[in-house]
Amino acid sequence: MIRNLRDLGGITTAAGQQIKKGFLVRSANLSEAEEEDLTGISAVIDLRTTRERNEGPDRLFGRPSIPIPIFDEVKDGISHERRRERKGPPDMGSLYIWMMRDHRESFARALRAIMNHDFSSGAILWHCTEGKDRCGMTTALLLELLGVERSTIMEDYLKTNVTSIPRAEGIRERVRQEHGDEAAEGVYRAFIADPAYLEGAWNVMDESPDFFDEIGITQEEIDAFRKLVLE
Repeated sequence: MIRNLRDLGGITTAAGQQIKKGFLVRSANLSEAEEEDLTGISAVIDLRTTRERNEGPDRLFGRPSIPIPIFDEVKDGISHERRRERKGPPDMGSLYIWMMRDHRESFARALRAIMNHDFSSGAILWHCTEGKDRCGMTTALLLELLGVERSTIMEDYLKTNVTSIPRAEGIRERVRQEHGDEAAEGVYRAFIADPAYLEGAWNVMDESPDFFDEIGITQEEIDAFRKLVLE
């Protein structure tokens, strides 16, 4: 089973076009995937750290994997390496700002890999561990690049909570029993999607007159990609 899996097909742009179904797919990690879960997927982009990939390898059933770590260090609140020192509740809003300020080149590589995919072979899927932060931010950037309004992008981002909140509530209760209320609430906040997290990243993007051009993605590339995946 793949958690937090969804096809972006059907999302409508500000111009009234829709993303084609069977082209763009996002999810959590594939370490427990079954072959039928990947029907229609021809390639996978893995946004996790090297250590995360080694600790929980994807089950790909022969499909190529493209490792593009957004960052390659342990980062409480976002990465999920095992047997690590935890330093207290993470500030998720600051972490989104950090990703967008310091790792925009990695997001650009992920976007370009998606845009250059051979869709005649099937859809492309990208994921991190939970399918929320690195995957969620990559998806938000891709949707903005396609001309989707931010209110719609936020709506898609928050769909992650359908799977994240029940999981976060269980983890919060376990942490509360062992470490108290403050630690429990911090862990809970790390496992859910919150509008403030994405809005912080957008504030950083809005500091640039033309964000996509600044990260090396031209309008010609964007136009060609829109022509390919929109209807």
